[in-house]
Amino acid sequence: MLDQKSYQFLEKIMQYDQMTKPEIMMEMNLTNRQFQYLLEKTNSTLSQFNLPPIQLKNQAFIVDESTKSFVQKEAVLGVKGKELVIGESDRPCIIYLYTFIRGEELSNYHYQLLLGVSKNTALADVKKAKDVCAEWNVQLSYNRVEGYCLEGDEMDKRRLATYCIDYLLSQPLGKEIILMILKSWDKEEEFLPIQNVLDEVINRYSLKLVKSRKVEMIHHLIFMKARGKSHSLEFSAEDRRILEKQNLFEQAEELTERIFPGGCDSEKYFIAIQLLISQEVVQSQDHSSLMKLAEEIIEEFERNTLLPIENKSYLILSLFNHLVPAYFRVTFGIPLINPMTHRIKEEYKELFQFVEKSLEPLSDWTGKKISEAEIGYFTLHFGGYLEKHREVKSDQIRAIIVCSKGVSSSIMLRSQLRELFPAIEFSRMHTTENIHNVSPSSYDLIFSTVQLTSLKPVFLVKPLLSIVEKNSLIQAVASEFPHIQEDNITIDQVMDIVRRNADIKNEKKLFTELVDLIYLNTEQRWEKPMLSELLTEDMIHFTNEEMEWRGAINKAARPLVDTGKIENRYVEAMIRNVEEIGTYIHIGKGIAIPHARPDAGVNQVGMSLLRTNQPVFLLDQKEHPIDMFICLAAIDNEAHLKALAHLTKLLGNDDSLQAMKNADSAQQIIDIIKEGEEEK
Repeated sequence: MLDQKSYQFLEKIMQYDQMTKPEIMMEMNLTNRQFQYLLEKTNSTLSQFNLPPIQLKNQAFIVDESTKSFVQKEAVLGVKGKELVIGESDRPCIIYLYTFIRGEELSNYHYQLLLGVSKNTALADVKKAKDVCAEWNVQLSYNRVEGYCLEGDEMDKRRLATYCIDYLLSQPLGKEIILMILKSWDKEEEFLPIQNVLDEVINRYSLKLVKSRKVEMIHHLIFMKARGKSHSLEFSAEDRRILEKQNLFEQAEELTERIFPGGCDSEKYFIAIQLLISQEVVQSQDHSSLMKLAEEIIEEFERNTLLPIENKSYLILSLFNHLVPAYFRVTFGIPLINPMTHRIKEEYKELFQFVEKSLEPLSDWTGKKISEAEIGYFTLHFGGYLEKHREVKSDQIRAIIVCSKGVSSSIMLRSQLRELFPAIEFSRMHTTENIHNVSPSSYDLIFSTVQLTSLKPVFLVKPLLSIVEKNSLIQAVASEFPHIQEDNITIDQVMDIVRRNADIKNEKKLFTELVDLIYLNTEQRWEKPMLSELLTEDMIHFTNEEMEWRGAINKAARPLVDTGKIENRYVEAMIRNVEEIGTYIHIGKGIAIPHARPDAGVNQVGMSLLRTNQPVFLLDQKEHPIDMFICLAAIDNEAHLKALAHLTKLLGNDDSLQAMKNADSAQQIIDIIKEGEEEK
């Protein structure tokens, strides 16, 4: 029987016909021995259903059509609760949810039977579950009368329950594991009635919920109903006031009456929160204050990144649709699972840092710290928006994108697909609910985050594609539309030649750079110089002159002009921006960062620094004395972010800033910069 790892292995093979053995090993971080074990286990499971095994030929997988068809229909290959082999990392969440809806006194023996593990393993898992509970202000305790039980505030218990549910749903076989927990207490029959009630209310009131959030909400309500202890759920007067004034509160009251008849009145507030954090399209007039907050966040992002936002009204509206549910999650402490957080922080490191800083207005508004999971989705939102848009041609292949993951994931997915397939014309995003209203004659293929049935080719994708998945997707699309890939050379062919003739130090890095070079043409765009590579000795100047502000900007920018990195008109644009917009370049502490749009005359990314011993009054205003000008020339939306992130860190540290201001040579400033880079 498949466990979670082997099921994930099968999913990867089934997703793309072009996926090879080295790519699977790279994607899942497998050794050759682990690969062979998973392949044998998968084939053993397939044989139980009289299905042909998966074969390997020249490193490529050969999957029989009958196997593909069966797996698509029977996604979990007949996995049953008691037959599940559950991973160690998932067991604390399972123990918690099992205890959360317990129907009798619990002993360690109950956990042993549930998890199919030994007594000592169950005891070790209980200890881990206790540690998880402590992080959420909940106690998993034991006494002889009741056995294992949960202690703490009811809302804290529910927060942890929603976290565990959403975490398991994000894992392979997660739904089957959750169903196993419900079945263990004979609660699985709650699923269909709750889903039907929710669907009926959604349709009657024309509510728009993000599909994945709706799935989570159904599971949340099932467990709350199964728990049957809502009498201790309490909300403060202020929380009730906030929720009662929301337009969705009426629907929350109706759902409460139908799902929890005769139950606690506080349940309607919990359901109201669930609706608010699941909504996809929000009416701006209902949340005018949050619309202003979206504007504040974007203005903060512009200040932090020194990027002028084009078509700001569009970004404000799309950010607002993501901000509203995020605001209610943060306000009421509802956890968010973002499986992509680690990858986002790795692949968009500098952007993540800037977005985190730009979300300070949301943190100030709610009085809560913004989690990395939330920051990750906001980063996807800004990252997708900042991607360059290419011109489309009338004779291009037409594609539509179906995404059930919410607005931020949709934006990022669209930008990635546009980058991968510049020869394809993409229409607007669609949800699974409205895709059937789109005429098949209006598109040639579909990219979707969920399984779909269509007359046209459908390619299953994730909101954030790994480099291996990008390569496999390119090959898969090219197999259906051969003329889309003018070059017949594939990454697999190149990698195979290199493997035969050279020792590869870092296979994943080589693979990544080849994909970037051959398919994405991003070898220049992804060069992000460090601060020490921009602020070199010839870019750092000092002056004792008394200067007026225009002359100071001109003098600060002179090294960039002399080296051809910018044109004189860029200097004029920086000065004109201050004249028209004001003292916005003054970031505090006597520091000004003049800059303008890349198209105003930037030839190459660059920075220059001028230290003035005499203060320069920006716009001749004495409240804006400047003694350090740092001119920035950004070539695009990304190349300068790495250096700017380090500069921001240095200028935000009083010790390093004072050291820079006390320096009397370019080399001293360079040493301070390099010391900070070494610490990173």
